Amino acid sequence: MKQEPFEIKAYYKSELAMIYYPKMTRRGAIRRLNNWLKKNRNLSNLLELNDFTPSQVQQIVDEFGEPYEYQEANSDHI
Repeated sequence: MKQEPFEIKAYYKSELAMIYYPKMTRRGAIRRLNNWLKKNRNLSNLLELNDFTPSQVQQIVDEFGEPYEYQEANSDHI
């Protein structure tokens, strides 16, 4: 199945988390995203935010890859 290209735009944290982890609950996906942010020196400043600007989303994608690429690479961990 072909995925739509991921769009770099402003996202709420919960929205972006659910894109990265579509099979998790909203709370679980946010928790997982927060864990990533906390562990990543380049992104830890984003931890307390509830929404992200397009440039912040680009930073996240630069560190972790696009959501659909991440899902494929980590399908056994989702």
